[in-house]
Amino acid sequence: MGHDWRRKKARFNVPSDTVMGAGVLGGIALIVALLILGKGRDEAPSEMPASTQTVRVIDGDTIEVNHEKVRLYGIDAPEMGQPCTRNNSPYDCGRASKEHLEFVLTGATVNCRKKGKDKWGRFVAECTADGEDISHMMVRHGWALAYREYSTAYVSDEEFATSNKLGMWSKEFSIPSEWRKSNRGDKL
Repeated sequence: MGHDWRRKKARFNVPSDTVMGAGVLGGIALIVALLILGKGRDEAPSEMPASTQTVRVIDGDTIEVNHEKVRLYGIDAPEMGQPCTRNNSPYDCGRASKEHLEFVLTGATVNCRKKGKDKWGRFVAECTADGEDISHMMVRHGWALAYREYSTAYVSDEEFATSNKLGMWSKEFSIPSEWRKSNRGDKL
């Protein structure tokens, strides 16, 4: 007569406190190991740390990460108060651009790779929100332009936004750099 293994079940009686203690201890050991390994790595000096970050949107192409102003690389967004017109009604394109960037960054982890500084002392950086290129999203959604004077990286995104009449492209507006030169004081 053979033994029927299906009927017998193995029983392990481990007190729940022991399991909980082992889990907590294992978790602490994992965190300590990750911290030790992280300290041994040489992190590129151009990386801005993502941990315990504070991110504030200044306008459609400038953010503040851990109290450092960062100009997003390769894009130009309208200034706060820069008017657009839609159906003969003025509209603050700068505010709309800023609000779109706030939406894009809501709840996201932002990482920036510094490329240099601009003439106002801000860091110029390529930044991502949860791994997605922020400049790409702002231009493709129509709330910033490819800043061809400094980069052609986002020209195809601008063409997409233009042909689909997204963001500012559904309105009449001035190119931000041209508006700054001629209308700095004329704001909404």
